[in-house]
Amino acid sequence: MGILGNYLVTALRSFARHKLYSFINIAGLAVGLACAIFIMLFIRDELSYDRWVPGTDDLYRVETGVLFPGHGFFAGPNSPFPLTVALAAQIPEVQAQTHLIPQRMTARAGDRQFSEFVDVVDTNFFQVIQLPLVEGNPATVFAQPESVVVSQETAKKYFGDKDPVGRTLTMDGKHPLTVTGVMRDLPHNTQLVADIAIPNTSKADPLPVSERTAWLNVDGEAFVRLAPGASPATVLEKTTAILDKNVDAKKEMEIDLPGSKVLQVHLTRFTDVHLNSDVGGGLTRGGSWTVIYGFAAIALLILLIACFNFTNLATARAMMRAREVSLRKVMGARRRQLMAQFLGESVLTALVSLALALAIVEILMPAYDAFLNRPIALDYATSLPLLAGLVGVAVVTGIIAGIYPALVLSGFRPAATLRGGRGKAGSGRLRTALVVLQFAISIGLGIAAIVVFAQIRFAQEIDLGFERDRMVVVSNADTMTPAARDTFMHTLESNPAVEGVAQSRAAPFIDDVSIETFKVPGGVQNFYMRIVDASPDLPKLYNMRLVAGRPLSLAYGNDINTGKDEPLQDGRNVLLTESAAKRFGWTAQGALGKSIVQIDAKTPVRLSVVGVLADVMMDGVRSKVQPIVFYYNPNGIDVFSVRMKASQLPQALAAIDGAWHRFAPTVALRRRFLSDMFDRLFVADQQRGTMFSIFVGIAVFIACLGLFGLAAFTAESRTKEIGIRKAFGARTRDIVRLLLWQFSIPVLVANLVAWPVAWFYLSRWLESYAYRIDLNPLYFAAAGLGALVIAWITVAGHALRVARAAPINALRYE
Repeated sequence: MGILGNYLVTALRSFARHKLYSFINIAGLAVGLACAIFIMLFIRDELSYDRWVPGTDDLYRVETGVLFPGHGFFAGPNSPFPLTVALAAQIPEVQAQTHLIPQRMTARAGDRQFSEFVDVVDTNFFQVIQLPLVEGNPATVFAQPESVVVSQETAKKYFGDKDPVGRTLTMDGKHPLTVTGVMRDLPHNTQLVADIAIPNTSKADPLPVSERTAWLNVDGEAFVRLAPGASPATVLEKTTAILDKNVDAKKEMEIDLPGSKVLQVHLTRFTDVHLNSDVGGGLTRGGSWTVIYGFAAIALLILLIACFNFTNLATARAMMRAREVSLRKVMGARRRQLMAQFLGESVLTALVSLALALAIVEILMPAYDAFLNRPIALDYATSLPLLAGLVGVAVVTGIIAGIYPALVLSGFRPAATLRGGRGKAGSGRLRTALVVLQFAISIGLGIAAIVVFAQIRFAQEIDLGFERDRMVVVSNADTMTPAARDTFMHTLESNPAVEGVAQSRAAPFIDDVSIETFKVPGGVQNFYMRIVDASPDLPKLYNMRLVAGRPLSLAYGNDINTGKDEPLQDGRNVLLTESAAKRFGWTAQGALGKSIVQIDAKTPVRLSVVGVLADVMMDGVRSKVQPIVFYYNPNGIDVFSVRMKASQLPQALAAIDGAWHRFAPTVALRRRFLSDMFDRLFVADQQRGTMFSIFVGIAVFIACLGLFGLAAFTAESRTKEIGIRKAFGARTRDIVRLLLWQFSIPVLVANLVAWPVAWFYLSRWLESYAYRIDLNPLYFAAAGLGALVIAWITVAGHALRVARAAPINALRYE
């Protein structure tokens, strides 16, 4: 048998002889590696977004921010339609450009009708962004204006197993489009949502021509393909002259600045949009490098906890192997051979743990996929680089865990050891430091979980300035005529299951923000206000509080705007929120009867303030309260808000469905509970908090495994001391207190390490909320106390067993 075989036999004998310690080491490393594998799979998935799309090396998304003096930049993932057209025409480095504007439309084929997100795109879209087509030519699918490309799943939904090419898909009940191509169903790891795409040359495109030529109308996403090797910085430098020439900020916004200062442009590589763009992640929910780094750090920390376990137990048990090491040295073994032996045992433990970890991953993978709501599979046939990386991680973990014990064990002196029968058990200070680090990590993660859930609860319970319960938001109202909308509303109002109905341009938690420029008559300062088009009964329906004046009413002619090109008309009445009144320099009562002027209309519009509402958080708690101007224009309605009676929710929903199919039979109904829309704002944070909780449990479990083994060893090594103490009158509770205090000190020190680090990072995370909790010391104390109690429970069994032992047995020990 060779040297390696001898090492293997020795390692296996050691595992069999010390079953408890072997189990603790293997279980701790297995759980830590399983956690690391799950996180690695998540990170791999996040990094894979859009990298499967061919030809994206020089493809960029064009993002813009608009300057509002005194209020900063309002940045977003969108850009003005004419911007990229000008870039492609005037900058040689820009080889191609294309647009994508998502629209909500009703698609119908035969008796199958559904509400769909439709991508309205340039005719060259599939040439610039090379999404795979299973039928159709990317260069010609949009050669005819009234054409449509559908995904495989969409084709099956509308046409069954029939060939979809050449068949008709009608949009919004009046635009028949011919299917000219079928694209492969997109995987989940893309920023795009492309089930149906139509060209912007089609009559089904709802975007007016005037908006396509407006340089300050930031709508839709735009992409440019640069020449190979072209620098994005060069393109942005040349963009300055184009913006200065075309953006007339003085005329449009009364801002005396060059266009390039008012409209700023940024290019983000197409494959980096999901993680690198700080203005949103495209059409699907974006990721975050902060989350990637955070979870990678957590995986490393949990692995380190498992490594600390191995190091602690191995050095603590060093005296048990002292005679073995000494005999090997007497027989001629060199120190490097002994180090190789012990490192080999450590690496073997890690590899056995890896096999167990992979089994754990296979068992829990379905639950993991369901939790992340995405398919993350570990396919061994196609994941050889990942598997090789995992083996490498296991080997490195084994080396890190075993390097210090190997140095300690191989350093024993044979003469002293054989004469005394024992060796030194390694550095007690090191073991204490490792226990401190283990529990510091666990406590830090525990504090993070507590704070995340506390912030979510605070955000969910904060007073938004309106009520969201029992409210249903019905979209697509703009597909009806004003008369049909009024009839629909009156039909619902007459239903006994419905408390009330209101119409509006947008609703809370819907990303449809319109900002206009106002000033006080005779003033020079511009004020930027959000405008909300809503019927007079909307504030009452949402229980918004009227602070001063009166609400808008159909009984007053000047309360109604009827303009089509300009939503606000001269001489009309509006409502302000308190923050809007304050922005103008007025109190709520002092704003009544005052006039404001909208200056970015075609001609300045003078408006009168008849009432002031309490502030409302239309976008939730992540954004600060915006000053809002409420007005009513029946021509601009998109949404119905319906409040239902609590005892008749099913009847109210049935009434909504029936009335919709009666008044809009060719348009698919789209209704959502406002409470569900609000809850979706916290999905990412709740997911993060749940993951923190899981990581806390894993970290504490691994730390307690090590603490359990260390307590067993400590109790055993102090048997004679405890026997002497009992012989001199120490009681059981005194011994238990002594042992518990020994393990309490590292946990208490761990709190001192974890608290400032957790405060530093959590205070910065909370800054992403406009309204947030304070970092209450109780959060820190709760996590620390929890760790201390868990540590006591872990070691209490050993402490009681040793403390209850008869002194005579303890004194006979050894």
